[in-house]
Amino acid sequence: MNKFIEYRREFHKFPETGWREIRTSARIAEILEKMGYQHILMGPEVVEISSVAPFIRMTAKETEDVMKRAKSQGASTEYVERTKEFPGVIAILDTGIPGPTTAFRFDIDCLPYEEFDADGYPPKELGFLSQNSNCVHACGHDGHTAIGLGAAEVLLTNKEKLCGRIKFIFQPAEETFYGAQSIVDKGHLDDVDYFIALHIALTAEGIPLPSHSIACGCKDFLSDRQLDVTFLGKAAHPCGASQEGKNALLAACSAALNLHCIAPHEEGLCRINVGTLHAGVAINTIPPQAELSVEFRGESTTIAKYAENRVFDVLNGTAKAYDMAYEYLDYGEVPAGKSDDALMEIIEESAKNIPWFEKIYYEGNVGGTDDATIMMSRVQENGGIAVYTGIGADTTQPLHNPQFDFDEDAIAASIELCKAVILEIHHRQ
Repeated sequence: MNKFIEYRREFHKFPETGWREIRTSARIAEILEKMGYQHILMGPEVVEISSVAPFIRMTAKETEDVMKRAKSQGASTEYVERTKEFPGVIAILDTGIPGPTTAFRFDIDCLPYEEFDADGYPPKELGFLSQNSNCVHACGHDGHTAIGLGAAEVLLTNKEKLCGRIKFIFQPAEETFYGAQSIVDKGHLDDVDYFIALHIALTAEGIPLPSHSIACGCKDFLSDRQLDVTFLGKAAHPCGASQEGKNALLAACSAALNLHCIAPHEEGLCRINVGTLHAGVAINTIPPQAELSVEFRGESTTIAKYAENRVFDVLNGTAKAYDMAYEYLDYGEVPAGKSDDALMEIIEESAKNIPWFEKIYYEGNVGGTDDATIMMSRVQENGGIAVYTGIGADTTQPLHNPQFDFDEDAIAASIELCKAVILEIHHRQ
């Protein structure tokens, strides 16, 4: 079995959610150093801590437990300690010859629910089912991590053919918040001329990409803004003094229903969702507080602004109707984005020379959000170009399903693609 498939299965077996990817980061760094990489950044060298500190809700005990778990699950103590309690790894291949700078982004986090556990499911049958509670790689990030390691190795062995610098960014917290932003805030994309992100199992022409296919780039990213909203009511006995109470649960329910009634926008996709709602303290007490998580997405700046205005209209109106205040924590916006044709064309020409790719789509579909667009935007703002490529792979279920698994042959093909693209961009004269 290919060692990069072995790596994929290792990361699948020990998945970690956003901002907890300590074992994952430690193993990535260890593997890269054994390959021969000398310029490796970890933890606070990778992410801007001040950007994420207000949003990370981990106690000191939870952080300690994550560090301990990483060591107990086979990560070297040395590399675990080098994380300084923050995930993320960047390896830099510097050829010493003047040339462009290219950055690859590989996301490393998992999703926060239980993996499917039944006979016939490949990870169970082959012995790499998730060992961590409420953690599952159901979006292919374990495969992306393996592809990143493979690309790093094959390009290091071809260093004498290359010029310029190549950054391999192993990014935490794509599924949650501020993973990409924290790396951008640290300045790691400021000198990048070419930016490349890959994702397994996207779609093209409205159908999932099967094995042996590729979508060279995607242009349909939606922006995404996330809020944690808290309605501040007043507790009271529902019989003895109900007139004194202010029911935050009812306010939150009303807001949730009305948020989902916001009209779509004629100019493109607009999506609004209430993902969680928590309220109440006891069955015989009017709920004094209710918390709900809200996200809204738009295909353009105009649509995103429309959604923002309508969301806050609903929140303000609800607070007024129920005679209470509300407060919110704003996680910021992941922007919409588009791949650049110039880099899509390089992907297309490279894929034509890799036999595994039998069907090549020029443009694919995301139909949602990925915080890679934060990195793409920074590179494009500075005059560089960026691409987000879809790698076809037969899957057992769609992305974000706890039964998701994919054709591992896509890993080797993706590594070959990375090599071919870099040989084109960074060819030494």
